[in-house]
Amino acid sequence: MHPPHEMAEGYPPGPAPHGLSPVTAFSQTASVLDFISLLLASWAWIYLGRVETTFTALEAKLIATGLTCLGWLAMHHLAPTRLGRLLDTPWAMADALLVPLFVGGAVAAVVLPLAGPSIASALLLWPLAAISLLLPARICISFLAKRGVERGWLRRRVAVVGATDMSDILIRRMLGKENPETPDIVGIFDERDATRRPPALNGVPVRGDVQALCELAARERLDLIVIALPLGRAIDILRSVQKVQWLTAEVVVLLDGANSAPQGTSRSVIAGQPVLQLVRQALPPGAIVAKTALDLLLALLALVVTSPLLIFSAIAIRLESPGPILFRQPRIGRNGQPFQILKLRSLRVDPNDLGVRGVLKGDARITRVGRIIRPMCIDELPQLLNVLKGDMSMVGPRPHVANMLIGGEPIETVAPGYGARHRMKPGITGWAQVNGLSGTMTDAAMAREVTAHDLAYVSEWSIWLDLRILARTTAVSLFGRKAFEAQSHEWRGL
Repeated sequence: MHPPHEMAEGYPPGPAPHGLSPVTAFSQTASVLDFISLLLASWAWIYLGRVETTFTALEAKLIATGLTCLGWLAMHHLAPTRLGRLLDTPWAMADALLVPLFVGGAVAAVVLPLAGPSIASALLLWPLAAISLLLPARICISFLAKRGVERGWLRRRVAVVGATDMSDILIRRMLGKENPETPDIVGIFDERDATRRPPALNGVPVRGDVQALCELAARERLDLIVIALPLGRAIDILRSVQKVQWLTAEVVVLLDGANSAPQGTSRSVIAGQPVLQLVRQALPPGAIVAKTALDLLLALLALVVTSPLLIFSAIAIRLESPGPILFRQPRIGRNGQPFQILKLRSLRVDPNDLGVRGVLKGDARITRVGRIIRPMCIDELPQLLNVLKGDMSMVGPRPHVANMLIGGEPIETVAPGYGARHRMKPGITGWAQVNGLSGTMTDAAMAREVTAHDLAYVSEWSIWLDLRILARTTAVSLFGRKAFEAQSHEWRGL
């Protein structure tokens, strides 16, 4: 997509030190340690005397691999490595004992009538081997979790919206000694003017309005935003959500007193207080690892495969017209942070062209090389370097310039919910593009349609969906941008 080059105020002006939450990173590490413990235990099980006399070497290795995967999946679903669970050492120990026993017992029970007691008894040795490694690993992780919370490096960074009695109670509970998962509360943010809001609650300062929260998020990492407003102030809640929805932090509404939520809604608990989840993490921790690994693998492979095409295109651009081979432009990425996007230059260089308009079909600025490389998306290939750098993903909402205008209006006004697309890394291709919605957004209707597709992708992400989009992108590259016509209903059911 080639949107206008308009730059304006609104999004954070520079990069902020955003990284993976220490809590998320610790949970991922604990999950990986679970897998390693089960893997080592399974390979140790292979060399037990009873196993060697019951199975062939190949059979034992295949069974060990299967038990490792089954055991890890059971740990992942029945005893997830959440910080609160890891902080409770007795629970962490119980998980390490009961889950392997459950898996081994279930497998042995299924095998017993089919293969006999000798094979079933050999399989029952596996949970003993798993417990011998998993139990000390969980004890160590639990100890590290407690030390991390005590010393402050393993804490969630939480912002509270609303200087209310609800937030006063919540803060007291979060900072109380009975709460093992103590967070770092960065501040309270209230839309009332300074004369009407208190300076602090329970020692936590009131640091301004929600706009001040957004400015803080541009400089510092935030993991959770709690809106502590009565549900009767639904308009204020929605306005607050719209202002912070571009952040990668989860957003919840505190449910307390008069606040209640319908059955079936996504509710959680924070320090014993129920909350209603409004904006969740775009990608769960494990999915971040999977998507990043897929991005790096495919980007490297694509660079190798397309390098002759890139070299040939670069030579053609250099020979046809003066100017740089690569086109660079600031775009808005994940969490609203700007980055420099890379493309092969497909327009003639004009010092007087400020780039305030998009590129439409038949644009006189398009070079002869550009007329060839643009329809086949060859001009987008340098963005593989953006993927390797970590600014972009292979699949995601296409990156736009800051405060892009549609018909003279900011796109955030034209397409409600637009900011939520920044919760994921932008992509070289996306769900909107493979449904015929590529190119410059010319009117409000198209902007809303593109935004709807992008938000549906963010909401329904899966590795399978990424692979599906990449397959359709290949068809677009071969047969042109109109290989798939937009179908307005498709975004509703991915």
